[in-house]
Amino acid sequence: MNTEQTNQAVREVLLAQLKADLPRAQFENWVRDIEIQTAGQDGITIATRTAFAREWLEARMKDKIQIILNAITGRSVSIRFVARDSGVEEPQAAEEEVGIEPVQWLDYDRIVQPHRQVVVKGYLRRLGMEIGPKAVWLYIGFHQAAWAMHAAENQSLPLFSRQVMRFSSISSGAFWRLLAQAGIQSQLDGLVQRIDPPAQRTYHRGRDGRPHRIPIRYRVFMTPRLTRADAQAVYFALKNFLEQGRSLSQALQELLAVDDPVELLRPVESSSLGLQFNSVMDMARFEAGSSYSSDVDHLAQELHRRIVNCLGDIHIPHYFITETIRKYNLTPAQAWLVTVARDMAYLNARTGERRETVTFRNGYLEMARLCGSGRYKTIQAWLNPQWKTQKRGGDLCSFLVELESSPATPYLDLRVESMARTFRVLLDEPLDADGSNMPGADGAILADADGGNRQTRMGFLADAGGGDMADANGTDLSSLKHPLNTIKKNTSTTQHAHGAKRPEQAAPPHWELKRLLSQNDVHPKVQKELLEVQASAHAFVSWVLYAASPRSGQLADPLGYAISRLREHPLREARGVFRKLADLPPCDLLALINSAPSKPYQIPAQAVHPLASEWIQGMGAGNTRLAAVREILFCGEGDE
Repeated sequence: MNTEQTNQAVREVLLAQLKADLPRAQFENWVRDIEIQTAGQDGITIATRTAFAREWLEARMKDKIQIILNAITGRSVSIRFVARDSGVEEPQAAEEEVGIEPVQWLDYDRIVQPHRQVVVKGYLRRLGMEIGPKAVWLYIGFHQAAWAMHAAENQSLPLFSRQVMRFSSISSGAFWRLLAQAGIQSQLDGLVQRIDPPAQRTYHRGRDGRPHRIPIRYRVFMTPRLTRADAQAVYFALKNFLEQGRSLSQALQELLAVDDPVELLRPVESSSLGLQFNSVMDMARFEAGSSYSSDVDHLAQELHRRIVNCLGDIHIPHYFITETIRKYNLTPAQAWLVTVARDMAYLNARTGERRETVTFRNGYLEMARLCGSGRYKTIQAWLNPQWKTQKRGGDLCSFLVELESSPATPYLDLRVESMARTFRVLLDEPLDADGSNMPGADGAILADADGGNRQTRMGFLADAGGGDMADANGTDLSSLKHPLNTIKKNTSTTQHAHGAKRPEQAAPPHWELKRLLSQNDVHPKVQKELLEVQASAHAFVSWVLYAASPRSGQLADPLGYAISRLREHPLREARGVFRKLADLPPCDLLALINSAPSKPYQIPAQAVHPLASEWIQGMGAGNTRLAAVREILFCGEGDE
C-alpha cells in the first residue's frame, strides 16, 4: 500500500469515528472535507478547507482526534492542522525547553481543578434506572481504572483496589461487600466481569519467601451495554427487517439510516424473547452464526456506538467524586441524582448561557426512577430541611433547591408524587473562594459551619417571556412554600429578567441583527462577538424558524440554538424553506405567524401569501411553538 492509499485509509477510519460521535451539522460544516496530507513516523498533517475550520478543529477536536489516531496507528502520534486555502503550510517553531510556573490561580480552581474530570457516556442515565446507582458507581470506578491502565506504559502491572474505589465513591468495606452480592454481579453483567471463579484462590511466592494472593482479574467493557428494554426494542427492529427479506448487512444499514437513534429505543409491546443481548454485536452474531463477518461486525459496532452516544457525555469532576461526596456524606443514590441533575442543567460554553435550572416533568417519580428506585417518598424526604437530622444520608438541599411557583396560582396541585418540579442546581463544587464557606444552590453563603441547618430558599423562576414556568398541564408550578430570603437574580443570556415587560413593536421594515440580539437580552459579549464578524440577520431568523419547526426534533431553546449556529458560522443559513421564509419582509413573516393557531385545538386563520403552502409544510399547520418565534423576532407583537 503506497503513501496515498495509507492516507486515504486513515482518513476514512477517522471520518467514520467522528461522524458517529458528532452532531450532523458540525460534521458537515467542519469535518467532512478534511484530508490527510502526511501520515508517517514524524506525525500526521490534517488539511482543512478553510482557516476558520482549522481553528475550530484545533480548538475543539484536537484531543478527540488525537485519541482516535493513536488507536488507528497503535502508537502515540503528533498531529498538526493546516488550511488548504492558504496555499502554504504555517511554519513550525523549533521546540525548545521552556520553564512554566502557573501563578494567579483562583483558590477554587487550585483546589477543585475543574479540568480534571471523569467522562462517561450519557447513556448511563438510562442504564442507571435499570441497574441502580451502586452498580453505576462501581462501573465508573472500574471504567476510570481501566483508562489509567490503558494510559500506563506498562499495562501488565496490576492496579491496587484503592484506585478503583477512589472513583467509585464507595468505602472499602462497602466496595467488597457489593462485589460479593449476587444482585450486583447480575446488574454488572456486560459492564464488569470477574474472570477468576469466586471460590478460586491462587497464590504465588513473593520475594519475602511467603505466599501472596494473585490479583483478582476483571474484564471491563469500555462501552456500556444496552438496557434490557432497549436491547429488546433494537432486536425487534432488526428482526423486522430480516423478516422482510433484507440481509443482515442491509438491515443494519437501514437502522443506521435512522436520523434519531432514540426512535429505535421505543419499547415493544410483545412478550419477552427469553434472550438477553448486551450489545448490537451480540444480536448480529446471534443472527449471523458462522457467517459473521468483519463487515457485519463494523456495522453493528457503528449502530451500538450511535445508540450509546445519543445522550452525549457526562462530565464528573474528580473533586466531586473524591472529596464532595465524602464530605457531604452523600449516598450512591444521592450522588448519582446530583450528577444527573447537573448533566440535565448543563453549562453551555458556546453561547455563554449558564442553565442552572432543571425541570423534572414527572416530579419525585422521575427523580426516583433516575436513582433506580420506585419510592418517591425517599426523594421527598431527602429534600426536606429536617432530613439531615436523621443521619441516614447527606444534605441534598445544598445541591438541589426547589423553585417556588407563582403566588398567583389559583390552587395547589395535589399530585405530590408526579407533578412537575423545577430545581436550581449547584453546578460548581460547594466551596467559597478561600475553600472555607459553603455556598448553597442559590449562591447564598451558608455560614453555619458547625453543621447546622443548610437549607436555602429562593423565589420562583421566570420563564423566557417573564412569566412563571408552567407544568405539563399548563398550570403554574406548585411546590412546597418557603419564604423568600434572598434578592439575588441569576438571569441567563437568553432569558429575560423576572418581571421585566418587553415593549411591543410593529414589524420592522427590515431585519437588523443588533436589534434582534438586544431585544432578546443576549449577553453583551456574545452580541459584540457576532456584530464584529458581521453575522447575518437573515441567518439568525432562518435558524430560529428551523428550531421551532417539527423537523428540528422539538429543540428546547430556539434562541440559544440560533446563536450557537451563528457563532459556528456567521453567514450560513438554514436550508430549504427556512431560507425562503427568512428572506421575506418582516411584515409578511409576521402575517404568516399570526395565521397559525396560538393555542391547541384552535382553527388556523386563512393565510393569503405565495409561500403559504410552503409555510404549512415547513412549520406545520398547528405549531403552537410559533408563539416563541413571535416573542423572539417581534417582541410578542401579534394578534392575541
